[in-house]
Amino acid sequence: KQWYQRRVAITAGSYVNVTRWFTTIMNQDEVIRVLGQTTLCVKPAQFDAKLFQQNNPKQQKNAAPKKEAAKKEAPKKEEAAPAPKKERSAPFSSLPAPKLNMDDFKRHYWNDPSEVIHKYFDDTFVDGEWSVWKVEYKYQSELVKTTKTNNLVKGMFQRLETMKKYAFGLMYIFGDEGDQRLAGIWLGRGGDNFFYEDTNWTIDIENFNCTKMDMNKPDEKALWTKFIDGGMDDWEGKQFEKDHIF
Repeated sequence: KQWYQRRVAITAGSYVNVTRWFTTIMNQDEVIRVLGQTTLCVKPAQFDAKLFQQNNPKQQKNAAPKKEAAKKEAPKKEEAAPAPKKERSAPFSSLPAPKLNMDDFKRHYWNDPSEVIHKYFDDTFVDGEWSVWKVEYKYQSELVKTTKTNNLVKGMFQRLETMKKYAFGLMYIFGDEGDQRLAGIWLGRGGDNFFYEDTNWTIDIENFNCTKMDMNKPDEKALWTKFIDGGMDDWEGKQFEKDHIF
């Protein structure tokens, strides 16, 4: 009964049709016999905060977990200092000091007669400390202009500038324009092909056939001697045209 009263108290003032319907129902004999006489509320029920709190106790909230202290920033790892660049060793630095001194040999070549040059060479040359090589241009058919052949040799010498204290060379041009030959003789440090000691020295020598000369063989020693004496008048039947000295 009280539930109906509360319900009507809330709606009676505003919902006329609902109130009429409700009172009609409640005044029926069957309803009165069961529920008794029903009286509508004079004023709406007032909200009782205390009673509401008793009937609807608040659940205690769990205390919010404390925020973790901000993690300390991990100290930055110091960047490793770049490894020092490995100093490039000088060419032929692994070889023992030679008996023949290249500066002395070149000084004799430019200033003394052939006999003095040959004597110094014979007295100081040790195979393995130095070696003698014959070189011949691979593409002889392309040598058609003397000026171009000269420029080819000059360009090669410029690119070999850093090799000067380790080598001596004579490059000769033979033949007339349109049918020329380019060949020479070289003395260089070590027992192997010294052009390959430094990658900067290989640019041009790749275009030449290189043959190591044995100074104990008379014919090969004679070729060396002939170049040093300036007696190379021809090559494969082609007359001497021009020489280049390294």
